Amino acid sequence: MPRLPPLSAMPAWCRIVLPLLAGAAILALVAAMLDRGQVIARLRQADPVFVALAILSVQPQIVLSALRWRFVSKRLGEPLAAGRAIGEYYLATLLNQVLPGGVAGDAVRVVRAAREGRDDRWTGRAGQAVVLDRLSGQLVLFATAGIGLLAAPFVFGVVPPGGRGLLVFLGAVAGIVGIGWLLARALGERAARFRAGFGPVLAEVFVRRGAFMVQAALSVSVVLSYFATFALAAMAVGAPLGFAGTLLLVPLVLLSMLLPVSVGGWGLREAAAAAILPAAGITADGAFAASVVYGIASLIGALPGVLVLARHAADGRRRAAA
Repeated sequence: MPRLPPLSAMPAWCRIVLPLLAGAAILALVAAMLDRGQVIARLRQADPVFVALAILSVQPQIVLSALRWRFVSKRLGEPLAAGRAIGEYYLATLLNQVLPGGVAGDAVRVVRAAREGRDDRWTGRAGQAVVLDRLSGQLVLFATAGIGLLAAPFVFGVVPPGGRGLLVFLGAVAGIVGIGWLLARALGERAARFRAGFGPVLAEVFVRRGAFMVQAALSVSVVLSYFATFALAAMAVGAPLGFAGTLLLVPLVLLSMLLPVSVGGWGLREAAAAAILPAAGITADGAFAASVVYGIASLIGALPGVLVLARHAADGRRRAAA
């Protein structure tokens, strides 16, 4: 049976078009299974006040994420100015919204930070800072999703669709961590060399000198702002989730966006919302519409990144003319 080439070996246009088509196909399929009239009516009648509040709630997500990146970079010995970190994060967030994979903006952050580093070693430090910054936020998202998965049967009386599979996945992650610990014990000197090389980096970023409290405060605040944006989007379309639905079920919906098979999580997020959020007492079409408004609010909220992109383009033209 012929095998498809890996995504990295495909032409650039394929890497862009295929995730776009996949997301659009999932979006259309889910919409076809719902009452499209109800979905359209909810979107047309969306409360502009709640939509505006959802867009505003995106701003602390980006600003606090930028401050977390700045904190990590400083701990790695390469401080960033707050204004520059915030501008670069707006641009990265915008690119992650409109390009496949969800990491294009992070790659731009690495490249731009490396260019302005003081020596060649900063290239590696820039990559470490971006990876550890994203890791901090995703660990909190995974933790809240795990809590939601375990608590949902008691609060709502149902296991969210796909919940058992996610529970198996989280168990596998825990198992991998355990196996890694056993391997580290077995490898002895080699593991000690790895810890000597990368262990201090992790300790400096996540543990030492109050780092854990800073990381926890910033990452929890960022993730809670994600939930607030979704809750406001749901209120905008007349499908309020309530406190429990927001804290326990929205993390499971947002977790679907980590799969790199669409653009900006479109399609996957709406499918997860329509399947999971009815446990909170709303209809599937209301959940679908809330997810659409969430996606629109997230995109509009990141649009200041266009100004950063325009400034970079102007700087490039000036350097080329000099």
